[in-house]
Amino acid sequence: MSIVVSNKQKIHYELAGDKGPWMLLHAPHMIPISAWKDGGYVEKLEKDFRIVMIEPLGQGLSDSPKDPSHYTISSRIRHVLDVLREIQADYTFFFGIGLGAQVGFQMSKEFPRRIRALISIGSQPYQELEETKHLKEKIDQLNSGNVEEYLQKWYSKDNLSKDQEKIILQGDIKAYALGLEASINWEGLGDDLKSLGTATLLFTYKSESRFLSVRDAGKRLRNGRYIILPKVLQKYGLWKPELIMEPLLEFTRRDRSN
Repeated sequence: MSIVVSNKQKIHYELAGDKGPWMLLHAPHMIPISAWKDGGYVEKLEKDFRIVMIEPLGQGLSDSPKDPSHYTISSRIRHVLDVLREIQADYTFFFGIGLGAQVGFQMSKEFPRRIRALISIGSQPYQELEETKHLKEKIDQLNSGNVEEYLQKWYSKDNLSKDQEKIILQGDIKAYALGLEASINWEGLGDDLKSLGTATLLFTYKSESRFLSVRDAGKRLRNGRYIILPKVLQKYGLWKPELIMEPLLEFTRRDRSN
């Protein structure tokens, strides 16, 4: 088990692959770090990359402090930078889903030299206005203390494994709620989006509530590209990689050849 102490908090991370540039995988809220392996992402990506997977604060084997300031997107960027420093990676390709993509967007603004390229799924570089109502409902339900009911309502279509459910149920409910609230409060990049130079690939699909915002961001980013997928299926809490991997690898290979 690999741990780095960042801002006095323990952050759990795992490594895979032994050749190529670094790619950092940052999971969404609540989804265990094992999803990257179980879902098939690691097996496909480690052929081209050295991989570092971060377990976000408040989840799994990472610490779960009760101070809300630890869960801001800026605080999570510090966790990422300390992990990169620990593994001696000067820069990384950044692959984030949900919460992870929010961290990647903000990091592209604040530390552009540390991100070679950014891949975003299930998120956007703006404040989550389309999802605010549902996110607040999620926080209220988490604060009620019934995580089993929460998983049934909000994650039933994500095809979580029994092991994943067990890990989530063993987690700290208050930490889950604090992490989700920090995501709601993230203001996004707004007009700063136009000045971002990081090569960015955004995935979306038409029935996604944030579809129009993701498409708009893909058009406004100087080096942005967006891909509209057919209806997305989920497994282990992540988008199934069958539709993701080919354009992702094409995108990263093109950037590596420049």
